[in-house]
Amino acid sequence: MKPKVTIIGAGISGLSAALHLHRQGFSVKIIEASDRPGGRIKTDMVEGFRLDRGFQVLLTSYPEAQSLLNYEALQLKTFLPGATVLYDGGQFDLADPFRRPSAFLATVLAPVGSLKDKINTFVLKQKLLGKSIQKIFSQEQQSSLAQLSDYGFSAKMINRFYKPFFSGIFLENEFSTPNRMFDFVMKMFSEGDAAIPALGMEEISKQLADQLPSNTFMFHTNVTAIQDVTIVTSEGLEITSDVIVIATEANALLSKHKENAITDHHSVTNVYFQATVAPSHQAVVILNASENKQWVNNLTVMTNISKAYAPEGKVLISVSCNGAYDLSDAEWSQNIKAELRPWFGNQVENWSHLKTYTIAYALPKLPVLQDEVSESELKLAPNLYCCGDHLLNGSINAAMKSGRLVANLIASEYGKK
Repeated sequence: MKPKVTIIGAGISGLSAALHLHRQGFSVKIIEASDRPGGRIKTDMVEGFRLDRGFQVLLTSYPEAQSLLNYEALQLKTFLPGATVLYDGGQFDLADPFRRPSAFLATVLAPVGSLKDKINTFVLKQKLLGKSIQKIFSQEQQSSLAQLSDYGFSAKMINRFYKPFFSGIFLENEFSTPNRMFDFVMKMFSEGDAAIPALGMEEISKQLADQLPSNTFMFHTNVTAIQDVTIVTSEGLEITSDVIVIATEANALLSKHKENAITDHHSVTNVYFQATVAPSHQAVVILNASENKQWVNNLTVMTNISKAYAPEGKVLISVSCNGAYDLSDAEWSQNIKAELRPWFGNQVENWSHLKTYTIAYALPKLPVLQDEVSESELKLAPNLYCCGDHLLNGSINAAMKSGRLVANLIASEYGKK
């Protein structure tokens, strides 16, 4: 008889591990501190609006997502390949002219960099299309900023497009994230689309959870300790299990059992507004490339991508600001509106604040990024394992992959028992 596996944490990595183990005939339980599965990928209903906890997208070319998710059932809504850029003096649209031919002339004429920069972007995308993920993650590391300089891009191109665009993905403003992640994300954008499920990002978590037996989950249960094969909760409950998997973010629980666990992380503040008039009608991310930028990194009119994000007649605006700050909702509204007024005028005064999410642990901050992990990193002790994007790189793909890898390791060690 195969052993019972208990997974602590119902985020994407925990759900992935559970699903892969379930498919291989293991009995799996998941203990989750919150009220539902999803981890960092959740969507709240607020006054009829669907609010993702942090601006997030699914890159459809993620290999793990392609094998684990049913895209059609998610009713994916895609972003247009490109962006609107706000800069000191105006704004412009930038697009992939090969995927959006109608935007060719506007992109060539956009005041973002030289013609050489735009040709370099095309050359880089072609280069990365032919480069394997394994090769990307085995290259020597340097900052993404240094990598772009090595690629021959001008400071203007970097500051007006690459830096604000990828700052919204890496959740840091210095562009210090290792180049491996830049190349990987650039490759994923080149091979597929950025998308959101029509009903919110939590549909991804729901789809994974719905494939598990209904009695798999134990919610509202906070684990405080693991003693050999016994899990201890904050209520004093003791749960025994043959195999235990820590699938939480890199927190205090993991640090107790994993030497040199990297708990550093990037934070982000996500502020939502409702309005009756959209500041833009394009299904793109709007980047703040102003030299005077203080708060806003990017914003998106979510209802331009999926109308189901808001009640009829309303639009939903998502604003992302890297970092976490001790500000009230009123202060956030005031700061954001003041910063965006030069481009959108007095219409910002008609934006009504819905909710502010301060997400302390939004992404793991890792000194070395990788796409493979050794068994010694996955196995912490006899019967004790871990998974999570903190073992690889900060992405949905990495979370799913770490779950698959730990499930396969457990299956290889216990599958015949």
